[in-house]
Amino acid sequence: MMVSMSEEQVVSVSLKHMVNSNEIRCVLATPRKIPRDIRKGIAMRLISSLFGNESTVMLTNDLLNAVNTVAGSDEWAQMKDASVKNDLLPKLILKTVLHSLLDSLDNGSDVYEGMRRSYDEISSFIRTMDIISSLSPISGFNYSVRDAHSELIDHAEAYDNLMERNDDLEWMSEIMRFMESELLNYERTGRRNNGRKLLIVIDTTKSMYGEPDMIAKSLALAITKQMVRIGKDAEVMFFPSDLPILRPTDGRDMVRLLSHRSASEASFTDALHMLMKKMKHGSIEDTDIILMSKGAGILNDPAFTLDWEAFKIKNGVKVITAVTGGNDACALTELSDHVMIFSDDTIHGKGTEFAKLIDVLSS
Repeated sequence: MMVSMSEEQVVSVSLKHMVNSNEIRCVLATPRKIPRDIRKGIAMRLISSLFGNESTVMLTNDLLNAVNTVAGSDEWAQMKDASVKNDLLPKLILKTVLHSLLDSLDNGSDVYEGMRRSYDEISSFIRTMDIISSLSPISGFNYSVRDAHSELIDHAEAYDNLMERNDDLEWMSEIMRFMESELLNYERTGRRNNGRKLLIVIDTTKSMYGEPDMIAKSLALAITKQMVRIGKDAEVMFFPSDLPILRPTDGRDMVRLLSHRSASEASFTDALHMLMKKMKHGSIEDTDIILMSKGAGILNDPAFTLDWEAFKIKNGVKVITAVTGGNDACALTELSDHVMIFSDDTIHGKGTEFAKLIDVLSS
């Protein structure tokens, strides 16, 4: 016989699960002036308020007033509303607010000011999550987007750099929209999965820092989105980098892709040599490689050029260079089967580079 749980029992289980989660336990474990059992009581009060339930946890008047200052604020009400729409948010909200409240109580600082800072931090985080959703190569809210949100929340401290770059992420989302609108205005039928693998390789040398890197990542996600529509997957590799190959259709990999920064000290020539070595150790047969770089650099190495060409022929590899943020492929021209320019002018103008690139990959 199945025994159903009362609403009170379900709430009790939910509260215990929340307060015993790794995120909250870490906050409670931080040594403070307030004893641990009292810290846990404060957490239980906040959890009860977050889920709209009464708490029976007893606190001193001073501590109760502090909790009520948080729970009675407009900022807390707005965060509660947000947590209803995304069930991944309650832990993040509780962790952030609890940490701030305990800091305020320890230091004797203003509880409400701490609450305001927590609200600003959560608001920025929610904005990041929304932009990440718009950048996803898989349309609509789905498991990939949910995994991306989970990655952000599970490793929030590691992705501080993303929350600080919301304006950049917005710009990248805008670039993707421009590319998609270009496809709508470019007449072409019969796009199909040509059966070849697709590897997107992104230069991480210092020349890519800033706009070139953002264009490259936007382009990588836009390409992946179009490939999904014809039943084809895409993989992304950075060079030079120890980061493993990423699949942008995997939400967690997409977040890792967006957070990776271009700052390699390697010269452009050395970076190409490292790329060749890495690809020779992978499964690269019958692959279309999109090499994304600003195009800066001089390759005065005839032996490498011959080795590259032999590698392409042996493995049935086709190389398309996508110049991101620059206007000239420079040394990459002699290594490529196709060269396409993705500068700010060609993206926001009436160019057809993206449509032509998708045609090359789907024919």
